[in-house]
Amino acid sequence: VGPYLMNFSGYQPLDDVSEQFCDDMPSIGKSIIVLDFVDNKLRDMDVNFRVLKSDVAALGNEKDGIVNEAELAQTPFFEIPAKHYPSGTMTITQDFKEKGHFVGYVIVEGENEKFISRFPFSVGYSTGIMPSSLQILLILFFLIIMAVIWFVRNSSVAHNKNTD
Repeated sequence: VGPYLMNFSGYQPLDDVSEQFCDDMPSIGKSIIVLDFVDNKLRDMDVNFRVLKSDVAALGNEKDGIVNEAELAQTPFFEIPAKHYPSGTMTITQDFKEKGHFVGYVIVEGENEKFISRFPFSVGYSTGIMPSSLQILLILFFLIIMAVIWFVRNSSVAHNKNTD
């Protein structure tokens, strides 16, 4: 946000409480967004968080971060009013009831300075990759199959040597 660093993390506890997202949320439902203020200067500033609906997905390039004043003036999908966060962490819980594309704005204001950060994200558009828990189960399944094949081959080789 301007010259200051802030981390964005998203979580969807109903799907996988331990999985963290740094942009798109793969499922609809309860989502937790956490903004961590890396630069301590942000703790002394007013921070406003606003999310707007969008008709288009993120472009995936530097144009995603360009502030659009007309867009920013729209009625937000939801908004957290500006206030100080002395702990350096802002936690937002939102229940996204349907999939869609959104644009998040973080506006920080301090004494004689104001900075705006824009970041588009989508909710409910699966990336096509299996959930990590399913990936782990598949890997374990294939490892067990490979171990069984290796064991069967080695025991048949040992059996053939004993019969010779």
